[in-house]
Amino acid sequence: MNGARPRRTQAEVRRTAWPGWIWAVPLAAFGVGGWLGVRALVHGGETVTVVFNDAYGMKPDDTSVTLRGVKVGAVSDVALAPDGRHVEAKLKIDRAEKQYLRSGTRFFLRGAQVDFSDPSSMKAMLSGPEIVMEPGPGQPAVHFDGADRRPALAPAHGPVVNYIVRFEGAAGELKDGADVELRGFHVGTVTSVRLNYDSATGALSTPVQISLDPSQLGIVGAAPPANGDWRPLVDSMLKRLVAEGLRARLSQDPPLVGPRKVNLDFVTGASRATLAAAQNGVPEIPSVASADIDAITARANEIIKKIDDLPIKETGDEVRSIAARINALSSSPQIRDSLMHIDRSVAQIDRTLQQVSPQIGPLVAQLRETANAADRTVAAANRTLGADASSQNDLPAALHQLTDTARSVRALADYLDRHPEALVRGRREESP
Repeated sequence: MNGARPRRTQAEVRRTAWPGWIWAVPLAAFGVGGWLGVRALVHGGETVTVVFNDAYGMKPDDTSVTLRGVKVGAVSDVALAPDGRHVEAKLKIDRAEKQYLRSGTRFFLRGAQVDFSDPSSMKAMLSGPEIVMEPGPGQPAVHFDGADRRPALAPAHGPVVNYIVRFEGAAGELKDGADVELRGFHVGTVTSVRLNYDSATGALSTPVQISLDPSQLGIVGAAPPANGDWRPLVDSMLKRLVAEGLRARLSQDPPLVGPRKVNLDFVTGASRATLAAAQNGVPEIPSVASADIDAITARANEIIKKIDDLPIKETGDEVRSIAARINALSSSPQIRDSLMHIDRSVAQIDRTLQQVSPQIGPLVAQLRETANAADRTVAAANRTLGADASSQNDLPAALHQLTDTARSVRALADYLDRHPEALVRGRREESP
């Protein structure tokens, strides 16, 4: 072995511009973020604020905004409004639909309240409501007032004609935007339901304002008005129909559980009415009571009230008093004595008749024999006297009296033969 040392390995450091693979992940994330930012800048939408009375289950990034059934945005934030009485919803609307964000555009919730006549609202029980956007005219806007149900009439419907209907009883469940139907066809909506008290007369009423869409009334044979005023044409139509029995009434579809709506239909036997102008100049359509469960309950309550007003208790007390008097009278000793006396009298009469009846036959025969003897005497006298009978003034009269006596005795015998009880009860007038 020699004393030479082994040679050491030396590390050499090389510098390069590549930072290393460790930086690939953050660089990729930065690139994706930049791309999304550029995409959002190019395709970004518009953020608008819609004020609702309640959140109704709206959730950020979950509640969608639709336009004619197509999703055009979503809710980005839901917060309480500064006044503490409303809710502000921030909506992110796609850039392509930014052109529809104008002052006349309306936003409303579908599914905020379950509507049995609208099956699409039923899904809100599980997934929550959706916001529906209906475009309208006006200047560009970013702040809107929302509603919890479909508005009365969308601006795109064109001109409308307003009328007033006053319903008997409660109409508070009828909401703005409720349907107005004519023989099952949708012809308008309810635009206002309010409570009205007349301090002069003390009358309390619930005037309902409805808006009819002339384009849905099916008016034929008349050209649309040049000035766009459909009032004269629609008024003329309703005046004729009201004279024929057209009336307004509240209804529910489905019954009992469905939303309230106004039905215009013909009522058989309706009292005479006209299309009269209300106090504010708007014509008023006559109404009739609804046929739903509330009206039936109200009518039943009226009947029950009338029954309650009857003097049933007083009548019952009088009946009980009369029954007590009859009971006391029937148990009186005098009544019992009188009945016993009558029974004894009847028994005595029966015994008398039984005793007299066997003697009636011989008596009648003797009377008849007496009458026959009188007749024979008269006949013998007439033969004896012959022609000299006329010289005796008193003798013919006596013979006539004897003949009458025989006739009376014979009549008495016949009567006793028919009515032997006459010996006890006396003679009764015989019917002819």
